[in-house]
Amino acid sequence: MNVLMFFPYAPLPPPLDLGGTKRNLPFLIENLKRHQVSVLAYGSKEEEEIFKGAFGGSCKHVVFVSRKRPRVLNAIQYLWLLMTGRSPFQMVYRDKMQKVLDRMLQREDFDIVHCCTPMLGYFRFPREIPVISDTHEVTYDLKYRTFQKANNIFYKLLLYLEFLLARRDEIKLCQRFEAVISTTERDYEVFRKNLDEHKLFVISNGVHTSFLEPSKVKTEPKTMVFTGLMSYYPNNHGILYFLKNIFPLILNQVPEAKILIVGKNPSKELLRYASERVVITGYVEDVRPYMARAEVFIIPLLIGGGIRGKALEAMAMKIPIVTTSIGCESIHLKHEDSALFADQPAEFADAVLRLFKDESLGKKLTKRAYQTVLEQYNWTEKGNDLHRVYEFALDNHRFERMSKDRSKIYVA
Repeated sequence: MNVLMFFPYAPLPPPLDLGGTKRNLPFLIENLKRHQVSVLAYGSKEEEEIFKGAFGGSCKHVVFVSRKRPRVLNAIQYLWLLMTGRSPFQMVYRDKMQKVLDRMLQREDFDIVHCCTPMLGYFRFPREIPVISDTHEVTYDLKYRTFQKANNIFYKLLLYLEFLLARRDEIKLCQRFEAVISTTERDYEVFRKNLDEHKLFVISNGVHTSFLEPSKVKTEPKTMVFTGLMSYYPNNHGILYFLKNIFPLILNQVPEAKILIVGKNPSKELLRYASERVVITGYVEDVRPYMARAEVFIIPLLIGGGIRGKALEAMAMKIPIVTTSIGCESIHLKHEDSALFADQPAEFADAVLRLFKDESLGKKLTKRAYQTVLEQYNWTEKGNDLHRVYEFALDNHRFERMSKDRSKIYVA
């Protein structure tokens, strides 16, 4: 197939594959094995050069469009959209990008357009080309979960307004696509309440093969690790919850315990916790050496959507996981079998302490978790699943167009 993949941000190679790129980029790589692929993305000239250096020779066309502008203009647009009852999702739209998209669709006969977020549904597409969307989460559901956990009354009201607007617009946007891919069964069920389930699919994340390679880094006793983009609110909220409510309980029993917090853009509040026992790295080129140092991988999240790729990486590296229910939501892990689950601070601390003391328990958990990640989270299989969604979208689009044509003939 001749596929156009449309990205809301640059799908850069590791170690720059942060956030949603950890899903978008593997799908691109799998598509390059099966199809002719053109790439249209928001990004700077520098990002375009990095991408072309890694993948330009494999792609049919590569076009990047800059969306950089003064932050004050973004803030003004955000407030204006809220004040006029519109979702800030619309900030993804740029007239300049629409013109570039129009030119690409006029010059090239694409079989399908793959939008890497439903928010790209604000753009106009020709009716004769099927357009599908991949989702990383149900954004309005994540907004509502965040609203439930927020304490600041102003922030809470803002989140609820964003939730109402996001729910309305996200549903409308998803209805425009020939097919919508959710990341988890839970997201599928949330979407199914408002969307035609016939056009809904589930393709979970996979794990990069580099995380399956044995590490030469030695494990440090009584060390935990947490990874993630720290500017992502659920990550920041979760690790602060751990430091305030759980870590002191662990230190009472094991004063030498240490936590490595690895990820870009730690907040000022988080940085205040930095110490000999709380190592905050900020951005690192490779998280694997830091993960390999830990005896326990913690996922103390209280807010979440989609699937937590950090859990899959820990499973692949055979690091025992202690998580909240939300932390590994929709990942096929079981309590006491392949991970330890704990939703209360004392229970979470006790689970970490158990793994510090019982090496055999950690080995049992990681053996089952590693087997699960090999069997169920393989990107090659996910690429095959994506291809089947493309085939469905093409067939369904042709059928619907034929039905409409027949209807017109019959009426005439």
